[in-house]
Amino acid sequence: MQRRFVSRRNFIYRTAGLFLTLWAGRGLAQVRWASGMKLDITFEFVGGGGRYRPPYVAVWLENAQGLPVRTLAVWFEQSRKGPRWLNELRRWYRSSELSEAVSGPTRMPGRYTLSWDGKDDKGNWVNQGEYFVCVELVREHGPYELFREKVALGQNPFKRSYSVASELKEVTLAYDKQG
Repeated sequence: MQRRFVSRRNFIYRTAGLFLTLWAGRGLAQVRWASGMKLDITFEFVGGGGRYRPPYVAVWLENAQGLPVRTLAVWFEQSRKGPRWLNELRRWYRSSELSEAVSGPTRMPGRYTLSWDGKDDKGNWVNQGEYFVCVELVREHGPYELFREKVALGQNPFKRSYSVASELKEVTLAYDKQG
């Protein structure tokens, strides 16, 4: 039987790797997304008149560290201008990728509801905990708005409404059992 020599560097790498594995594994004790729960994000924006151009809108969720978890929708002009102004959705654009699964054309003013089932962009279930709900709205020759609110998602349902004094008029978050 041949003995294997362990160098100091190899020992440090293996010890550091073990430490990192144990440290990262502490997240395994976290509780997975509550079965049957969903988060409904309802938002309303106003506008119109004359040469009104519908806003580009992005709706997504971030984890407690501010990293993107799931993009629910990105609405932008899908004609010849297309993604030309997409980078004006500053926060979303900086940290996410455009996916045909969530992108769509702009919408006229109104009330819209999107639901999150607790899965990330790759389809994996996330853990219960704190998340940021983000609704970003920008309009050509118009305002830039970002609604970003921290919510704790666990076993207890809730419903909260937020008034916003601009084109993004109201955002309602409802966490409850899927109906």
